[in-house]
Amino acid sequence: MANDPINNTGKYLPIILSYFFILAVLIFFSCTKEHSCEDCRNKPPIAIAGPDQVITLPKDSTSLDGRSSSDPDGTISNFLWTKISGPSSFNIRNAASALTITKNLVAGSYLFELMVTDNDGLSAKDTVLITVDAAPVNHPPVANAGPDQTISLPTNTVTLDGSASTDPDNNITGYAWTKISGPSFFNIANVNAVQTQVINLAEGLYQFVLKVTDAGGLFSRDTMQVTVSSQLLPPPPPPPPCDNSNRPFVNAQLVPFGTLSKTKVGMVMASAGNKIVFAGGRSDATPQELWGSPRVDIYDIVTQTWSTAELSVPRWGIAAVANGNKIFFAGGEYGSGALDNIYSTVDIYDVSNNTWSAASLSEPRSYIGAAAVGTKVFFAGGWLNSGNGAPSGKVDIYDLSSDSWSTAQLSEPRAGISAVTYNNRIFFAGGSNGASPSSRIDIYDNVTNSWSISSLIQPMGVLTGIAAMDKICWSNDCKVEIKDVNTWNSSQAYLFTTGFWVIDDGQNAVLKNGEIIYYRHNDKDATKFDIYNISNNQWSIGVYPQKNLEYSSIISVNNTIYIAGGRINGVLSNQVWKLEF
Repeated sequence: MANDPINNTGKYLPIILSYFFILAVLIFFSCTKEHSCEDCRNKPPIAIAGPDQVITLPKDSTSLDGRSSSDPDGTISNFLWTKISGPSSFNIRNAASALTITKNLVAGSYLFELMVTDNDGLSAKDTVLITVDAAPVNHPPVANAGPDQTISLPTNTVTLDGSASTDPDNNITGYAWTKISGPSFFNIANVNAVQTQVINLAEGLYQFVLKVTDAGGLFSRDTMQVTVSSQLLPPPPPPPPCDNSNRPFVNAQLVPFGTLSKTKVGMVMASAGNKIVFAGGRSDATPQELWGSPRVDIYDIVTQTWSTAELSVPRWGIAAVANGNKIFFAGGEYGSGALDNIYSTVDIYDVSNNTWSAASLSEPRSYIGAAAVGTKVFFAGGWLNSGNGAPSGKVDIYDLSSDSWSTAQLSEPRAGISAVTYNNRIFFAGGSNGASPSSRIDIYDNVTNSWSISSLIQPMGVLTGIAAMDKICWSNDCKVEIKDVNTWNSSQAYLFTTGFWVIDDGQNAVLKNGEIIYYRHNDKDATKFDIYNISNNQWSIGVYPQKNLEYSSIISVNNTIYIAGGRINGVLSNQVWKLEF
C-alpha cells in the first residue's frame, strides 16, 4: 500500500500546491513583461499641415495652420515650419507657432513642412502645398463719350451718354463727366452717371470729356462736343402799329411835392426804410457838374425833411438798387458821352444809421443792370467804355450776410439790361450786345444758386421791365412782352405810342395799385402815359396838362409815384412832383 497514490495524497499535496504556485507566478511575470513592451510604450504624434492652398497675386500671404495636429498618448510640445521647396522669396512670421503666416510670396509653388514633437521626444511630419498664381493681366477700358451734338436755342439741354464704353475684362467701376471748354453756363445733373443730362447751356461750343475707370485703376478718356447755336428766330415783323384804339383816358396831374438842392437830369432814384434818395446825374449848377454830379438828395418820409450827401465820385449812368437798409449806387461815367471816365465805384448808403461806405466792382462800367434777391445784390453787364463801344458780360455779386463779393458771367455780354426780381429769381433781359439788340434772358435762381437762359420773343435793346402778379412785362418802343412766370408763356401787347426808357438815367416802368405805369420821358406825347391793369388785362391812357417836361426820373414808393428833375421847356429843373390819377 506504500505505493498507492490515493492513499498517499496527503503526503504529496504540499509539493503539488507549491508547483502550481510557482507556475502561476511565472505565468504572471511572463504576461506582465509582454504587456510592458507592446501596450505601454509612447506613441508618436500625428502632424497635420492643413489642406493645400491656391492664392493669386497681388495677394502675397497666407496662413500656415497646424492646429489639427494631435498626440494619442500625450501632448505636442513643439511645432516647426520649414520651406522645403519653392521660390526663394518668402517669410514665415513665427516658424515655431501652430498657426502662423507666411508672406512675401511670389508666383510659383511652395512646399512647406510641419514637424511636431511630443512630450517624450517623438515627432511626425506633414507637408502643405501653396500655389501662388500670377496676377491676371488687366486691360484698360475704352471710353466712348458718344457722338457730337448740335442744338439750337431755346433748347438748352442735351444727354451725355457713355453707355457705349467697354472694357475687355468687363470690370468698369466708374464714370466721370467734366466740361473742359465752353461757356460758363451749364449744369451736369450727375457727373458720375453713365448717362446724364446737361442743362442751362448757352450759345457757344462746349467740350465734355468722359473718364472711364476699371477695377484695376486703369482708365481712358473720350471727348465729345456740343454746339449750341443761337435761337433761329423768324425775320422780325415790320414795326407794329402802336395801339390806342378804344383805350379810355384817365385824368392825371403832377402835384408839386418839393425841390432838389440842385437842378438835375438823368439821376437815379431808390428807396429803403423811410428814405427816398435822388443821386448823381448831371446838373448845370456848376460847369463841372454838366458832365456828372456827386449830389445826393435824401427825403425822409417820416419826418418829411430833406438832407444832402455826396457820392464819392461825380457821375451819371449809375445803377441803383436797394436791399434791406442799404442802397447801392454802382458804376457810371463822367463826361460828355464821347471820351468819358468809366467808374467801378460802388457808393453804399445805410439808411438805418445815415452812413456811407464805398466798394468797387471787378471792372469799371456804366449802364449796368442791377437787382437784389435774398441777401445778395447783383450788378450785371454794362458798357466798358464810353460811346457804347464794348459791353461787359461780368456779373458782380455782393452778399450782405457774409460781407463778401464774387463774380459770375452772363451768357452774352451786353449793356442796358433790364434786371427784374420775382419769386427768388432775377431775370436779366435784353440790352445791347454792342452790335444789335439782344433777346437773351439770363436767369439766376437764388434757391438753387444756379443760372439758366431763355429768350424774349423779339430782341429789345433799350427796354424797361417790371414784375407783379406772376407776370413780367418788358417794353421797348411800342412792344410789350408779357411773360407768365408760372407757364413761361408770353403774350404781346402794344403801347399807344412809342416810348424810350433808360433805366440808369432814372427812367423805368413803375407800379401803383396793381397797375403798371409807362411814363414817357422824351417824346411828343410826354403828357400822356400808358396804364396797364394786370389783373383784368386792360389798358388805358393817363393824361396830365403840364407840357414840355422831359428826361425826368421816376420812382414808386409806398404806392406813391414821384417824378423829379428833368427839363421844362429845355431848362433843367429841380422840381419834385407826385403823379396822381
